[in-house]
Amino acid sequence: MIIGRSWSQRAIIFGTLFLYIYMYLTRKEDAEEGAREGLNTFKGLLTLIFAAVLLASAIQVLLPTELVKTYLGPESGFGGVVTGGFLGGILQGGPYAVYPIIRGLQQSGVSLAAVIAMMIGYGAIGGGKIVYGLAFFGPKIISLRVLIGIGLTMLASVILYLLFL
Repeated sequence: MIIGRSWSQRAIIFGTLFLYIYMYLTRKEDAEEGAREGLNTFKGLLTLIFAAVLLASAIQVLLPTELVKTYLGPESGFGGVVTGGFLGGILQGGPYAVYPIIRGLQQSGVSLAAVIAMMIGYGAIGGGKIVYGLAFFGPKIISLRVLIGIGLTMLASVILYLLFL
């Protein structure tokens, strides 16, 4: 039985099991429909997750470790943290695609501050979401969102640099 590698994973797994047991006992049709939809979503994401993990591994192997450490490692200072934040901001794809890439970079020697800045930049700047946002909200709102995201990423980079000096 898959029980996860951490307490947070176990909480999600067991919480989901209990929810579906409850749904099956009280609303059987909804439980079956939910399980079917979840399985279809999983099948659609499985190839993406597999490709993302392979891509992250390739990036980790192809990028020279010394280059990564020079620009994003602990000795890169404030510039490395900011670079990490903006690198995260331009990464494309959902978290299943992006997080393995960030994890691979971390394993190549990226500092903890730069890793966190990448995650913040990915969420705050969200370069991959700009085109979709323009279609729904127009250039004014999306421009403001991106500018605020850049500001938040810079602010987070300063805080992270000071925390991890």
